[in-house]
Amino acid sequence: MKKKPHRHQSKFHSISNYFHTFQATNRFFVTTSRGLEDVLKEELEDISDRYNLRSKIWNGSAGCYFEAGWQGAIAANLTSMCASRVLLVLSESEVENVDELYQYATQIDWTAIFAKNLSFSVSASVQDTFVSNSMFVALKVKDAICDTFRRKYNDRPNVEPSHADVKIYVRLFRTQLSISVDTTGEPLSRRGYRLSTIEAPLKESIAASLLRMTGWMSLASKIWESSDPVYFEDKETRILKNQGIQGKSNAILLSPFLMDPMCGSGTFLIEAALALLHWKPNVHREHFAFLNLCPQNLLEIKKIYNNLKNKVIANEKSISELPLRIKLYCEKNGIQYSSDKISLFFGSDLLAGNVATAIECAKIAGVSKIVTFEKKDVLNAMPFASRGLLIVNPPYGERLKQDDDLRPLYQSLGDLWKQKFSFWTAWLLSSNENAIKSVGLKPTRRISVYNGAIACKFLKYDLYPKNDKHSL
Repeated sequence: MKKKPHRHQSKFHSISNYFHTFQATNRFFVTTSRGLEDVLKEELEDISDRYNLRSKIWNGSAGCYFEAGWQGAIAANLTSMCASRVLLVLSESEVENVDELYQYATQIDWTAIFAKNLSFSVSASVQDTFVSNSMFVALKVKDAICDTFRRKYNDRPNVEPSHADVKIYVRLFRTQLSISVDTTGEPLSRRGYRLSTIEAPLKESIAASLLRMTGWMSLASKIWESSDPVYFEDKETRILKNQGIQGKSNAILLSPFLMDPMCGSGTFLIEAALALLHWKPNVHREHFAFLNLCPQNLLEIKKIYNNLKNKVIANEKSISELPLRIKLYCEKNGIQYSSDKISLFFGSDLLAGNVATAIECAKIAGVSKIVTFEKKDVLNAMPFASRGLLIVNPPYGERLKQDDDLRPLYQSLGDLWKQKFSFWTAWLLSSNENAIKSVGLKPTRRISVYNGAIACKFLKYDLYPKNDKHSL
């Protein structure tokens, strides 16, 4: 009779393989906001292709598993615009009580993960499991770490809850235990250009993820290679095309012009500009948490880091090269625009404080030459090109604690788009279903996402006549 494996036996690589050889395939978990897992997976696939990584990627909850070794983890930290953190998964197993949790945590060779002179913290989350207090779970793992160091060194590293050198994350769902260590440090969404938050800000990584949904990242990549048309294609169209099946398509010509008439601090526009220029702000960070890990392999990690960093910087594009690229693309694809301006992105807001913040953020990000902001009522917005992309994050009501009926505002947006923005594509992010219905247009895509803890819909409206030759 075949012997059953012990229930504590991990189905994943042993911890020693993670840190004593780079031949093993390390498992990382790249985090994002709920509802954006597919977008992150697509981005990680692009990263793997760009750096010729042998990788395996699959969706998890609020993130993606990413098996691509340390080169993949470092590449994601340097270049991902959709991720929040990159976690190295140390172990995953089944446990049924607190004692088993502690025993399993002691099986990890923590001394191979970080040096005893560094501080650490442990954060835990629990759901539908045998213990309800997440702090107690964190305490047991903390004890396991300290005991591991004591056995080897008769000493232990310091615990620093707020500003630790090494951050450990524990998740206990039912009997499934996952222990990971952060390789990122400051969240990747903090690009360094936002001076201060304004009311109800949109996180940078969420903005970048939503832009990827619009097809913007595809345009940003291909416009530097040729002037051939780049089309937005829905998931169904891509599947059919990959299968060699020709049929009715929702592909629509993408334009390099973008407008946000309710721009707040300008996050959508700044992220779009960074993407178009292939600028990855995190490559210029002073420090990543992975530089505190794996003391035995730190030299090799630094070598991978420096090599990838140089490649990313070498791929950055110059703002001075943009006008010609835009001119060639627009001329070939029949897009008319005002050629006396280099600005490709226009944002406006009714609040002067928001406009001032957006202007300052664009300056810090280095994109102020191609992004213009002005104080203007959203209903006075006018198109500045014959085709373009509208993206708007209007008030929802709940976050800003407004009691006013938002339906007239949303109805006015729909009326404006129909009257003034023919041949443009509009995308709207909102959690207010009643207000969304007042737009008065039928969305061609409706995607469920989260803006922080708020469940939202991201809706696409095609403002194109049916006989438009650029609608395939």
